[in-house]
Parts: sequence; C-alpha cells; structure tokens
Amino acid sequence: MRCTQFAGRRAAAAASTLALATAVLGGTTAPAVAHGQVLTPASSHSQEEAAAEMLQPDPTSPTAYEFGETLAGLEGEELETTFLAEIIPRHRAAIEMAELELERGTSPDIRTHAENIIANQEHQIEQFTRWLEEWYGLTPEEAKAQALEEAQEEMKTLEEETRMMIEELAAVEAGEDFDVAFVQKMIPHHSSGIVEFLEPQARAPHAQLRVASTAGITTQQAQVADFRTWLAGRD
Repeated sequence: MRCTQFAGRRAAAAASTLALATAVLGGTTAPAVAHGQVLTPASSHSQEEAAAEMLQPDPTSPTAYEFGETLAGLEGEELETTFLAEIIPRHRAAIEMAELELERGTSPDIRTHAENIIANQEHQIEQFTRWLEEWYGLTPEEAKAQALEEAQEEMKTLEEETRMMIEELAAVEAGEDFDVAFVQKMIPHHSSGIVEFLEPQARAPHAQLRVASTAGITTQQAQVADFRTWLAGRD
C-alpha cells in the first residue's frame, strides 16, 4: 500500500515540478524527470540558433527533481525533517555564493540581489534550524542521518554538485564576468530550491513551514525572473 502511494506521489511530483520549471525557467533550461529518466524538450533549429546567441544559465540539476519526487512520497515528520535537512545547507551555499558576488561583482543590481539573498536565507536558516530543534529535537545533521537512504544519496549528490558550482564560481576573476557567472549559477541553484519547496508548501504539518515555503518560492521566483532579464540584456 505504501509503495503504491509512494509511486503515485512521485508521479504527481514529477508533473508539478515540470509545470513549475516550465513557468520559472521558460521551458528550455530545466530537464524534466519521470521515473528516473531525464526528458529533454524537443526544440526546432531556429530555437537552437536563438539559444546559442544568448547567454544561458547553467542547467538545473536533475537530482533536484528526483529529490522533489522523493519528498512527494513522504508524510508528516518524515517530510519536514528530510526537507529541512536539505534546504538548510542549500541556503548556506547560496549565501557563500552571494558573499563572493559582494567581493568580486561590479553590477549594482546583482550586488543588491546578493545582499537580499544573504538576508533572506540567513533568516530562513535561523527559522528552520530552530524549528527542527523545537519540533523534533534534531540538528540538520541528525535529520539528514535519519532520512531514507534514497534521500540521503540524493542530498549527497546535490551537495557535491553545489560544491563544484561554488568552486567554479570562485575561479572566476572579479569584474563583469563574475556578475555573469554568478547569475548563471544562481538561477539553477534557486530553481532547485523552488522544486524542493513544493511539497512542504502544500503538505507540511506545521503551518509555519507551509508559510515559509511559500515565501521561499515567491522570493526565489522573483529573483530568477530578474536574473534572466539581466542576463538577456547582456547580449
């Protein structure tokens, strides 16, 4: 019975994340995942030529979609603790990237976004860490250690991918090129976070977490849109 429910929720999550990716990422950057398979939208020759002429963000990690599907199979405490175990280090990584932007970037608009990312995500880290302790008596590390094996493997992959992203960004010299590299990497980082927020926004037992997830989606959607507009203007 649980397997059937789990499979059903995974299928629903795949549809939800694909729809959201199409809305947020313009339907061209984020791969959809269904039953573990990465699906790439078909594109015409003219679309490929247009994309080649534009600065593009890095692709969104397929593992983020897989983790979203995993969350769709969880309920109650297990849903909340697994989500919080992943989103807290994800926010820490975003802050690290934003701090690099403040050190090396030159665009006033992008630097302002970096400042907002630091403020918003530090606030959520404080909330989420406190809630884990108050509700379940767990640290983020303890929550990760008790997650399902599948979720742990996905979180490990996401952590490795994020660390590589930060290392690539840290290798870029200060100046306008750094602004571009930061935006190209922050778009998929935010997009992965949005995917992860979907299930707790809809089904977290605690109303506080549902509200915070909605705020996370709204804030990061707006920043993704601004980053895409800024990147398009660089052509």
